[in-house]
Amino acid sequence: MAGVYKIGVVSKKVGLSPSTLRLWEDEFGLLTPERSSGGTRLYSDADVERVYHIRELLRERGFTLEAIARLMEEARQALPSVVDRAAIENINLREAANREQIDEGRRLAEVHAMGLRLVRSQSARRAAEELVHGIATLGRVDAVTLGLYQRKQNTLRFVALARGNKTEVGSWPVQHVSTFPAQWQEALRAREPYWCADLRRLELSEEVSNFVRDDPSRSFHAEPLSIGKELVGLLVLASLQPGGIAREARRVAARVAVAAGPAMLYFSRRL
Repeated sequence: MAGVYKIGVVSKKVGLSPSTLRLWEDEFGLLTPERSSGGTRLYSDADVERVYHIRELLRERGFTLEAIARLMEEARQALPSVVDRAAIENINLREAANREQIDEGRRLAEVHAMGLRLVRSQSARRAAEELVHGIATLGRVDAVTLGLYQRKQNTLRFVALARGNKTEVGSWPVQHVSTFPAQWQEALRAREPYWCADLRRLELSEEVSNFVRDDPSRSFHAEPLSIGKELVGLLVLASLQPGGIAREARRVAARVAVAAGPAMLYFSRRL
């Protein structure tokens, strides 16, 4: 049927993996494709248009998935009972996004200033300190760590930590990405964020479990750092409380990551 597409077709059209489309639907309610009698997702032209718009908000305007989900909910509440609800919802989403963008002016200025300090850092150590301390402060989270990705070994080497008023730059045991849960590995391959609301409820490999056991954090948000298609590193925002990473903290991490990826690629050989 014209105008009805399976997830594989949509994936190729929009340049996003099927797992990303499923995540947007299952975790955030951003997409609501119809289902066939056998349970196959069937996307309409309006669904595909929405995917493009959500992708624009993420990549071009720096919104987080949580912010987009909230905006879509606002749009739904404003909908009249007319036939083409999807088209109107997309229009309302754009209007809500514009309002949200204006409200973020002050925060954006702070993040921009931090990005400038980062790229102008005179040393690798100072850049790492600026990055983790800045995100911990702006995001108001308990701890932030910076890991540098080593492609040949497929490992993360954590080199900086900000916790409370203390910032450390050093070297911690590497973590092998192959021991991570499959969903985390897939997110890293796609250079997309991943998170956990309560680490103690996860079944983890022994290596990761040992690392978690030595850390008091209960929840986290991981923001990849990249340049082009190359994964450079990972920022991990952690909280002592389950579900403790606020939407604003995730937004800050997403914003700063734009400048942090290129900067840390330059400095990584010096850390």
